[in-house]
Amino acid sequence: MNLIEHLSIVEETRSDINQKHDLVDIIFLVVSAIIAGAEGWQDIETYGDAKKDWLTKYRPFKHGIPRRHTIARILKSVIAESLLEALLNWLNEHREINNKPIIAFDGKVLRGAYRNDKKTALQLVTAYDTENGLVLSQLATKNKNGEIRVVQQMLDVLNVKGSVLTMDALHCQTETLKKIADKKAHVVVQVKKNQPNLWNAVNTQFQAVFDAGKEKVVTEVTQQAHGRKEQRRVYQLKPKFNETLKARWPSIRSIIAVERHRTIKEKTSIDTSFYISSMSPRHKSLGHYIRQHWRIEN
Repeated sequence: MNLIEHLSIVEETRSDINQKHDLVDIIFLVVSAIIAGAEGWQDIETYGDAKKDWLTKYRPFKHGIPRRHTIARILKSVIAESLLEALLNWLNEHREINNKPIIAFDGKVLRGAYRNDKKTALQLVTAYDTENGLVLSQLATKNKNGEIRVVQQMLDVLNVKGSVLTMDALHCQTETLKKIADKKAHVVVQVKKNQPNLWNAVNTQFQAVFDAGKEKVVTEVTQQAHGRKEQRRVYQLKPKFNETLKARWPSIRSIIAVERHRTIKEKTSIDTSFYISSMSPRHKSLGHYIRQHWRIEN
């Protein structure tokens, strides 16, 4: 199905007598204009006038290109959930044709959202297809802890089957990983001390390997620019969890350590981050998936 066919499911609140302009025509105009860089109603109107010949190849626009106030009024009548469903279906179909991407989930505080209480600053949570450069979903939440539930809601509606999902440590949650497994997707998620038992097990296993000198670098990347050199080494192991951890985290098949050596003005610092994944420790792209997650963070 093409975009226009997907848009046919969009619902609106206009009465029949107020439907001079076809809803699919208007949404097709708005989506096309935004993809072309339009940033407001006037831009959309200008785009419609300039591209009328092209637009009418795909839709009739029986009453011509409406003015910006009319476009805005029609868009306000759209039932948002139905438009989101149509656009997500279109994007998911596009992704199926072009193979499964890496989808990074991340939350950020909106600029200017802080008030007196930093704990209640508005957060915008994004699901981002890092390889195709597509924002698949964005939802707002009133605080950092709300991100967990928002991501779980996104997982309920997004088609992530076969994809690799990357997340920061906040989303290292048993319920989140279960949803991902149920959707038949893979995950790479950072582990920190918000999951103390899991973090201790991962840290202990890697430290034992490092102390014994038995570590093997799976991938190594060196970058140098602007007087700064960074070397990243990725180590991967099969987890040796106790029965309690195995039962709590059944989908984990590998644990990962990323060791970063940063040199700035001849001073070197070293830090190590830990991750878990539902993929085999023999999978040599785990380090790549972690690096791709940094794209949404930056």
